[in-house]
Amino acid sequence: MTIAPSAAASDDSHCVYSVTTGDYACYATLTDATSQGAKQETSALAAADIIGATVFEHRDYGGSSLTITVPEPCPKNDKVDFWLDLDDYWQNRISSVQAWSTCWVWLYPDSGDRAGPYKDNHPEVGAYINDRTVTVGLS
Repeated sequence: MTIAPSAAASDDSHCVYSVTTGDYACYATLTDATSQGAKQETSALAAADIIGATVFEHRDYGGSSLTITVPEPCPKNDKVDFWLDLDDYWQNRISSVQAWSTCWVWLYPDSGDRAGPYKDNHPEVGAYINDRTVTVGLS
């Protein structure tokens, strides 16, 4: 089930953001958001996108989620290849992350510092960055 764009960033929603198109779509469940069928139902995602990371509102992968799709697996080239400046809903909400498709996740607070890289699943991002992220980078 796709949620209307006006309700895209709301409590208990599971959204998918495409780095390729710059668009997103939201669903009622995480399974719907990340399943191949859900990706094919929306024009917000490019057909060839793959999952680079999923960030979660609460510890232990709870609450709302935001899945970030990328056009290809992240190359290991010593730089951040994909960026997402979080919208008002997601700023200062991330508490756990999952890295996918060779991507490492970097979390940036307002101060310009960064936390990471998170190279796999992290049920807690740590006290320093918990609920302080404004930008996500994938490398």
